[in-house]
Amino acid sequence: MEESIPLYIDLDGTLIRSDLAQEMLVQAAARPEHFGALTRLLAQREWSRVKRYLAEHVDFVPESLPYVAAVIDHAKAARALGRRVVLATAADRIAADRIAEHLGIFDAVIASEPGRNMKSRAKLDAIRQDAGSDDFEYIGNSNDDIPIWDAAAARGYVNPPIGVAPDATHLSDGGVLVQDQVPTGRVLLKAMRPHQWSKNALLFVPMILSASYAEPANLIMVIIGFLMFSFCASAIYILNDLVDIEADRAHRTKRNRPFAAGTLLPITGVKAAAFLLGVGLVGGFGLIGSAFGLVLLGYVGLTMAYSLYLKQFSTVDVVTLALLYSVRLLAGAVAISVPLSPWLLNFALFFFLGLAYLKRYIEVARSTGTGRIGKRNYETDEIDFIAMFGIANSALAILTLSLFLNSDAVTETYASPYVLWLLLPLFAQWTFRTWIWAKRGKIDDDPVVFALKDRQSRMIIGLCVVLIVVAQRFPIGGALF
Repeated sequence: MEESIPLYIDLDGTLIRSDLAQEMLVQAAARPEHFGALTRLLAQREWSRVKRYLAEHVDFVPESLPYVAAVIDHAKAARALGRRVVLATAADRIAADRIAEHLGIFDAVIASEPGRNMKSRAKLDAIRQDAGSDDFEYIGNSNDDIPIWDAAAARGYVNPPIGVAPDATHLSDGGVLVQDQVPTGRVLLKAMRPHQWSKNALLFVPMILSASYAEPANLIMVIIGFLMFSFCASAIYILNDLVDIEADRAHRTKRNRPFAAGTLLPITGVKAAAFLLGVGLVGGFGLIGSAFGLVLLGYVGLTMAYSLYLKQFSTVDVVTLALLYSVRLLAGAVAISVPLSPWLLNFALFFFLGLAYLKRYIEVARSTGTGRIGKRNYETDEIDFIAMFGIANSALAILTLSLFLNSDAVTETYASPYVLWLLLPLFAQWTFRTWIWAKRGKIDDDPVVFALKDRQSRMIIGLCVVLIVVAQRFPIGGALF
């Protein structure tokens, strides 16, 4: 029987792992010009009209969608047997037609139109009308598909919901049964990028430099600040990945990120980001104080501006990245009410500008082809200038450090100021070695992640902390120098 009956395949969560309407809604929400129209349509709860608006105003790339190979193979096998294969989806017809045209494996498309949301029983009615009976095979994935599964003569399942037990008696020969869904919590943790929390260790720097780490209250405040910054940072990473889905799918490694790969639904990401952002801001204001909360709020605002807009502009993007690193230093100082040294701010600006240019250098070096690099306003033939700007700023950071070590601030503050001179060769070693390794293609997208994974980098960071503590606590410099 299965060799002749028509085959109907759902789109969201079945043919593709993600939800196309959710992706397009996030893309539209990130653009202010759509806010008014979307708000009105969503308030009216006219889902079919919302989908049509998105299909008409938000573009997507059918070629890069995360398709489920087993479903496509099954559809091709059905076509080879002469069976009718139909894409039956609640997605808008405009979007569904584009996907069907790209794949070239469907004889027809059943999809939503303004005023008719082709979901659950409405889809079942359309399938029955198209098939002429209940002799059809249906492949789906959600609770909305239960009425269609119940009516179908043969069934296929892609990660069916809890409570739906695939019935082997209704699976056609070689039928589709995909059960490879990764637990949501694990995938969400990956989207939060906890390895990037290491950047928030900069909050500890003012406490270390001011030698106030012996006070338990200060340590607790900085740890809380670190967590609040990390929660907010994870929320921004999630939102950034949602907005950058198309660009990530075209990237060599970023296409494996949860939203780009379709292993995490956009709606789950939006809810998680809202929760993390709420916890971070409420905790920052409530547990540490209004001054810290305002710094954290400024960080969130600047990060969102960077993710949605500023990263499209060359030079502006790297300056913004440098400022975001520096804001972490300010937050650490505010958390324990210590002033920030102008020397530290000057050093931070040059050092982080160097890191930001290094990040851009790596992205340009790893790009293929010529011309502009994705959404970045950099050309491939500008790579030498990017390296020049980055190395110059890195060198200025080392020069600023040497001038600081010659200043009265050091001799008046540190018990062994000459011990700090050992910081210079360590910083120089790490900085210029990192640039050489970037030139050799040995560093992935983020130099901070490289520093955490690289054993020599970890040793240098540890030695720097030890030297600062020794210079603060032990008066040995005078006898040696």
